Amino acid sequence: MRRYAGLLLLTLPVLLAGCQLGYYSQAVSGHLSLMGKREAVEDVLANPDTPHELADKLTFSQQVIAWAGTNLDLPAEDVYHQYVALEQDAVVWNVLAAPHWSLTPKTWCYPMLGCVSYRGYFDRERAESEAATLAEDGMDTWVGGAIAYSTLGWFADPLTTPMLNRSRPALAELLIHELTHRRIYIADDTRFNESLATLVGREGALAFFKEQGIVLDQTALAQQDRAERAFLAIIDDTRQALSELYASGQAPEALAAGKSRIQQQARERFQQEQASLPALAGYQGFFDGPLNNAQLNGVSDYNGYVPAFARLLDQCQRDWDCFWQQVDNLSDLTDQQRKQALGPVKATEMVPAESQNSPIQT
Repeated sequence: MRRYAGLLLLTLPVLLAGCQLGYYSQAVSGHLSLMGKREAVEDVLANPDTPHELADKLTFSQQVIAWAGTNLDLPAEDVYHQYVALEQDAVVWNVLAAPHWSLTPKTWCYPMLGCVSYRGYFDRERAESEAATLAEDGMDTWVGGAIAYSTLGWFADPLTTPMLNRSRPALAELLIHELTHRRIYIADDTRFNESLATLVGREGALAFFKEQGIVLDQTALAQQDRAERAFLAIIDDTRQALSELYASGQAPEALAAGKSRIQQQARERFQQEQASLPALAGYQGFFDGPLNNAQLNGVSDYNGYVPAFARLLDQCQRDWDCFWQQVDNLSDLTDQQRKQALGPVKATEMVPAESQNSPIQT
């Protein structure tokens, strides 16, 4: 399964304000430590000791970034032109939480930037400690590693080893996803921000390969598309079953038993469908997790409005200037108006039909 790109909210002018100095301090120090290790991509490419595979990925990344700036009207002038070599497989670790008997996510709020449904840490142990504290307070929790984060244009974000350790299609999608965050960000609306970036990343990557004349393995991509649809369908049905359970008004003991049964059914369904759809094996790590409310919420945040944005792109006849104008119009609405305009969707709709053969995968 691909690892979701993280949006870590780091703005130095405001991070040292407020009563959460400990959290903000680690965010600032972690970010500055990362930035201090940057090397210009051109210098890495000029170094004769740079491994050939790394040089190829760096060169490819620069091609994608330049193309996205010109063809998708994304802010690509001063970003991802530097590289940081890292040994770990994630850049930040995001903590997600939700009550035991609710799918409403816990949110964390930041000055100027609003509220988001996760909290990012540069140190995994600190993330695990935060999750443990929340669990003691009666919350479902989940900690997931993120291979990238965006500073929303405040800094020149660098490429990192975890970002480059992906297939070319997945790398192209990731870069375009993160550039999208730099173009538009709505405070207090994680689902809007992440679903938009998911759609633009997916469609942008497909358009890039098509324009470059790069032929992708259509059979493999079709299998990946089927696997993602199957995965999202399982998640949607699981969330629906849990939502109905939580609304039943049963005693905690009955809720716990019912929740455990629904989680087990999800795992069994995954194993059954994997037998006829081998590409589903990429999601094994997800189903090895707790499948609790927090973990399930993360999937919805990144996919919930993808069909709505896909429809907008179709209505604009895949013209990106028109698409961005429609997105800007949505951003001017109130939260309630925007939710009504985008509408509720099921996970089985979350992979847009226009993107048959999505390039996403590590």
